[in-house]
Amino acid sequence: MALENHKVFRRTSIDIRTGRISIKDLVCYLSLLEAGRPEDKLEFVFRLYDSDGNGLLDASELECIVNHMMTVAEYLGWDVSELKPILQDMMVEIDYDADGTVSLEEWKRGGLTTIPLLILLGLDAKVKDDGTHTWRLKHFNKPAYCNLCLNLLVGLGKQGLCCVFCKCTVHERCVARAPSSCITTYVKSRKAAQAMSHHWVEGNCAGKCDKCRKSIKAYNGVTGLHCRWCKVNLHNKCASVYRPECDCGDYKQHILPPISICPAVLERQRNGKKELNRSDSSYENLDSDSAFASQGTSSFQVTPCTGTIPLVVFVNPKSGGKQGTRVLRKFQYLLNPRQVYDLIKDGPMSGLVFFKDVPQFRVLCCGGDGTVGWLLDAMDKMNFIHRPPVAVLPLGTGNDLARCLRWGGGYEGENLGKVLLRISRSNQVMMDRWQIEFSADDHKSDERGDAIPCNIINNYFSIGVDASIAHRFHVIREKHPEKFNSRIKNKLWYFECGTSETLASTCKNLHEKIDIMCDGSVLDLGSGPSLEGIALLNIPSIYGGSNLWGERSTRKKRGKMTKFERKERDREHSSGSLSSVDLSVVIQDIGDRQIEVVGLENSIHVAQVKGGIQSGRRLAQCSSVVIRTRQRFPMQIDGEPWMQPPCTISVTHKNQVPMLMAPPFAKKSSIFRFLRR
Repeated sequence: MALENHKVFRRTSIDIRTGRISIKDLVCYLSLLEAGRPEDKLEFVFRLYDSDGNGLLDASELECIVNHMMTVAEYLGWDVSELKPILQDMMVEIDYDADGTVSLEEWKRGGLTTIPLLILLGLDAKVKDDGTHTWRLKHFNKPAYCNLCLNLLVGLGKQGLCCVFCKCTVHERCVARAPSSCITTYVKSRKAAQAMSHHWVEGNCAGKCDKCRKSIKAYNGVTGLHCRWCKVNLHNKCASVYRPECDCGDYKQHILPPISICPAVLERQRNGKKELNRSDSSYENLDSDSAFASQGTSSFQVTPCTGTIPLVVFVNPKSGGKQGTRVLRKFQYLLNPRQVYDLIKDGPMSGLVFFKDVPQFRVLCCGGDGTVGWLLDAMDKMNFIHRPPVAVLPLGTGNDLARCLRWGGGYEGENLGKVLLRISRSNQVMMDRWQIEFSADDHKSDERGDAIPCNIINNYFSIGVDASIAHRFHVIREKHPEKFNSRIKNKLWYFECGTSETLASTCKNLHEKIDIMCDGSVLDLGSGPSLEGIALLNIPSIYGGSNLWGERSTRKKRGKMTKFERKERDREHSSGSLSSVDLSVVIQDIGDRQIEVVGLENSIHVAQVKGGIQSGRRLAQCSSVVIRTRQRFPMQIDGEPWMQPPCTISVTHKNQVPMLMAPPFAKKSSIFRFLRR
């Protein structure tokens, strides 16, 4: 709701001195608090405190705002002993022209760039009081007891409620009496160095005591203690002699403990007044939420503990069926909930802004290849000094990027604690990204195609037969989404689309209708076998794990080639202008600033590549590609298909981004491999 269209403030409906406010203005305030844009919230407060309606905030009106901020800080439980002078200094800083009053433009400029006004005014939903449980209905596979009435939870379905953050368990009838005793995610004072304390939750502790190594008899009732942070289990009697400091357990390298997070204004209080550059122009062009997210201030100051590399997790709940939602909840329990973000609800910017001043951290993206591309695009806008590396938990369908980085072809419900340990042992690698631009053909500019899904290649780009199959599949799925509710059905429909393309051959003799120039040299496509598809590869995985470029040809394998195979290979390599390079020995790498050009003969060839029987026809390896098409063709970028009219396509290197390569899985012993036969 924009304030330009709806005036939510009227001087006749509110009196700042008597404290009276109309119901209409209250409803508008609540609406802005939940869903309004940052600039709308700031304008509402400005007009609320501009009691004389002259469009300026004078000293008395600014003092009322400072008192409001003090009330908000006290309500949140912050340390306010020395806060008021800092707030008064902030009000002086907002007066950019130093004329003694604050205009609406100065107010919004300060609130969107340097001064955390939304936080101090209680209008930032990200800063809320800790301690409130987040309940969800749960079915317990083992006997569980209520933490309030101490009785057993019984029932055939979901027997009770369990807190996502701390695992406190209650009956549905008892939840109204549950105290606000959930975890603290940040500290409210920076007066002295604080030690991390355990957060004990009583009962429902299965396993052995980490102190005396004896079993905890959880089936006898509410007995035993479990620390939510370090995950240790103790007998009640053993807790009194256990060390009071919490080290966050096996995942301490990834966890951002509460003592590392403080509201930004309190950190400002400790570090002293921040010098303001009155010529600051960062407010310019702040006309969208993305600009605010990339240049605005974070609600918190984050200071990781020494020797740790905190992990920020982005989860796409729509990926992998219900897997995304389960993964989101599990990570909220394993880590600090402020490290875990729902991409559908919050988008990537909120988490990136939260961590933007942290010198070293890692990113885990839980989703498919499209989700990873979305996150990488958002990170491009952040202008990190040290860009964090990204790991991938594959929740999508193809997961080609996750496969080539050794994170697997799909998440199968394994222990997420093991995933965290693998991240700690991963290695950083650089991955190329490519800019792709389309310019319409001047002679056929009136022909219109579909919208181009993106202009960056992370995995691959293709024209022709494989894109035609993907486009057929996409059209049917958009028209009848109810027919695509399982992976098996998706594969059957994909097979049907491939069969239809085999019979139709819509891209027959594609090589005669396109021109390809690699690094300024034209590829001669007419002398080789006829082609129905062209693919540009950035990573060695396509179609859900197939290697289209093919494995490297070793000397031993080349020695075993027959005379006919050598002649066929020489014929294929001579079809390109880069024939001086033996492409059979060229290695594909995701960070070599080179992109591979591969040809596909027909849909049968695509099926053979998919089955691992054959690889594509290698055409070139280069640093730039220009393709000119002379008719309408199906195309796809990273699995997103569309129909494109005749055009000129330019592919150039965009940048390199750090990614995390998972450690190789330990090889199983020979006896286990023998038993699996």
